[in-house]
Amino acid sequence: MSKQDIATPAPATADRRQGSENEDAAVETGSVTDIVSAIEEDIVLSRLHPKERLVEEDLMQRFAGKRHVVRQALFQLESIGLVERIKNRGAFVKSYTPEEVEAIYVMRELLEEAAAERIPMPAPPALIDSLKSIQAQHSAAVESGDLRAVFRHNIAFHRALFAACGNAYLADTINEFAQKAHAIRFIGTTDHDNIILARDEHIAMIDALERQDRPRLHQLCYQHLQPSKERYLHLYRLREKD
Repeated sequence: MSKQDIATPAPATADRRQGSENEDAAVETGSVTDIVSAIEEDIVLSRLHPKERLVEEDLMQRFAGKRHVVRQALFQLESIGLVERIKNRGAFVKSYTPEEVEAIYVMRELLEEAAAERIPMPAPPALIDSLKSIQAQHSAAVESGDLRAVFRHNIAFHRALFAACGNAYLADTINEFAQKAHAIRFIGTTDHDNIILARDEHIAMIDALERQDRPRLHQLCYQHLQPSKERYLHLYRLREKD
């Protein structure tokens, strides 16, 4: 990915994404949920870039959806921090400032540290089995290069891990801030080295749980967040120099 990717996005046309969308044809329907899910994937998998405009007519054609359904999906994407609507201009993929990125990641670090502290040790066997099962699917997706599956299994892994804290409000808030970060994480989710690192850290988290090593779990949760944040900030600074 070049330093221009974050600043000069390509037009959001059907032709540009035709190849990458063939695998997702089954979900290209007109429901709000499917539209939100598909655009979320486009953002995190770098098919859409920060500041790229989302044209209602294009989305209506792509999803065979009515205008009010597309608008509802855009409002939902705005509410979760992936889209921003600018008066008299339309909807755009959210572009976060460095200050916003730092603020979001401070919250993610605090929330995940609190959850990691509350995960019971020794960890319940059912939790270990669940995490190993999810990670086996994540690892297989990494090996096959299926980025969509990598993304989805990554989400499943972290939701299962932090749900084990026993506080549904805390787990839900972690999920909320993780979702906001999709517009920041798009760089790391398509970078091979970062994907391998994430896989290895997942495996290390399971090992830390099995060894009842809470300090190691805390360390892994913290360092797991850093690469995507640093890549985004690095590209932002390069853009500012141009």
